[in-house]
Amino acid sequence: MTARKTFGELFANPSLDPIPVGLVSGDLVHAVRIAGADGASGTMPSGLADQLNNAFVAMRGSIEQAGGSLDNIAHVSFFLSDVRASMPALNERWTATFPAAEDRPTYKFMPAQLPSGQLVAVEYFGVLGARRRVVQIAGVAHTNPIPMAVRIGDYLFTSRILPMDKNTGDYPPEIGAQIDRLFENLDSVLAQAAMRRSDVVQGRLFLADQANLPTLEKRWRDFFAERGAAPKLHTIRYNAGPALQAMIEVLAHAG
Repeated sequence: MTARKTFGELFANPSLDPIPVGLVSGDLVHAVRIAGADGASGTMPSGLADQLNNAFVAMRGSIEQAGGSLDNIAHVSFFLSDVRASMPALNERWTATFPAAEDRPTYKFMPAQLPSGQLVAVEYFGVLGARRRVVQIAGVAHTNPIPMAVRIGDYLFTSRILPMDKNTGDYPPEIGAQIDRLFENLDSVLAQAAMRRSDVVQGRLFLADQANLPTLEKRWRDFFAERGAAPKLHTIRYNAGPALQAMIEVLAHAG
């Protein structure tokens, strides 16, 4: 008989908001709709710091509702109405919540059109019954206080993998060289996480110039040629400045 797989909905504050914020399925927790409303009144404060505080409280409450804790959080996505203005307060709240640099989840941030008055929305992945192991690439690092990736249980969650040359710490000026470094760094992350290319279940490409998309898609297919069909690659137009042309984020599961 096949073992029954447990699943259920997650709520940030069911007494005030009947709409679920996510789902727990087996050991995997995925929350997608956490905002910065006050947990007691349901009202949205006007300031970013208060909205961030409420969102972090709701994140903690939802993972605890699933039977876990902040130790089980693997990857967080922040969707912000104003990225530049939000990052100092976000990183301050982040490091207060996860003070140990060697034991933090990873995150990404994205600009987003949010409902009026809402300054932040939060998505996260967590894995119950498992602990984080951070994955870094020597010579390649984000300027924000996050690891390049997190291995937790049978799962791997990366931040945006950078096309940085690990020997120089710089981005190559040409897109072709950036693509080479990007896939080299992706291979390094997988190897350090004890994952195989065949374990990757999804990719997300952040690309400044859509004219380079056919080249990136071909390299993605070639990267996974030995496994047959490549995993799904979602593409987002994302311009981080002239030096940084492409980044990739992946989810993987050791089968």
